[in-house]
Amino acid sequence: MPKNLIYYLEKIPDFRNARGRRHQLPVVLLITILAIMSGELGYQAMSRFLERHRRNLSRLLGLPISRVPSASVIRRVLIGLNYKEVEKQLNKWLKENAKVPQGEWVSGDGKALKNTVCNYDEAQQEFFNFVSFFSHQKGIVMGVKVMNNKEISEIHALENLLDILDIKGVTFSLDALHCQKKTLDKIVDKGNNYLVKVKNNQKNLFKAIENQCRTQEPLKVYQEKDRTRGREVHRRVEVFSLPVEIDPKWQSANCVIKVTRQGRREGYDFERTGYYLTSHYPNCRHLALGIRGHWTIENRLHWVKDVIQNEDRSPQKKGLAPINISLLKTWVLTLYRLEGYDSLTDGIDRNKHNIPYLLSLCR
Repeated sequence: MPKNLIYYLEKIPDFRNARGRRHQLPVVLLITILAIMSGELGYQAMSRFLERHRRNLSRLLGLPISRVPSASVIRRVLIGLNYKEVEKQLNKWLKENAKVPQGEWVSGDGKALKNTVCNYDEAQQEFFNFVSFFSHQKGIVMGVKVMNNKEISEIHALENLLDILDIKGVTFSLDALHCQKKTLDKIVDKGNNYLVKVKNNQKNLFKAIENQCRTQEPLKVYQEKDRTRGREVHRRVEVFSLPVEIDPKWQSANCVIKVTRQGRREGYDFERTGYYLTSHYPNCRHLALGIRGHWTIENRLHWVKDVIQNEDRSPQKKGLAPINISLLKTWVLTLYRLEGYDSLTDGIDRNKHNIPYLLSLCR
């Protein structure tokens, strides 16, 4: 039986001096998560949350009222807590609870934390980045790796996350940054498939695929049209065999894909062409769904964290607070999605005053 969230919070080491410590770290983190689940994201909002629910929290958690932490305690903990320990326990919880069926599509992508940028005026900025695996269908985060862009690249962070989670039987959709032989071989070696966009960062591969799609007949073709939000799009997905001149080191690939998008957006005509490499065998409709589904990580994770959870304008800027609060927001988003709430806003609006229910999701 999967262990609950509180079990993993209890595994996070407390950085504070034991002498004079009044509030247990798991309690502080649990109450912070409950506040986020109620839509209270800033320190002042968390303070109001505690004022409204202090007696309820005291009763439900079996604590004297004086042992319910204040917003200032939460602030100190978030500023000083080692985010690597939070990330470690979050990934363990995700590995056990955020499971997906065989054959699922999983996006891999990074997102910068805007409020961690410390040198706005310099050309080469330093900031923290979150690399996440995200399920297309279930809309849940399956793993996250925090990285400092000056210490490690997103490429290596994603490879590390593959090792940490050891996911099997899924197809990873990746952008062109991750079109790397080592990354793709690791995905296949672990029992998965991949679909990766190809651009000029792999010049020889890009030219070979472009030439193949220009000179050869496709193995299969799939077309679709849709009209959404004032945009009309026609997509043509063509699957080709591998180019004969392709480097043998791309040995895990089975076919290449050309996607042509034509349509009209905001009164203007447009046409875009993209190329992809995949370890899948030719199946146009299946591959088309994976290509379109890759952007769910932008729409259902990055946008939600930026806009609904206010991450880009988060008031937590000092110390390690921006990273820790972002990890806890990821935890909250996954809790709600596992409970069946596709819309985080709907989940918050329905349950923000129901502390017993929110607490039950953590137990």
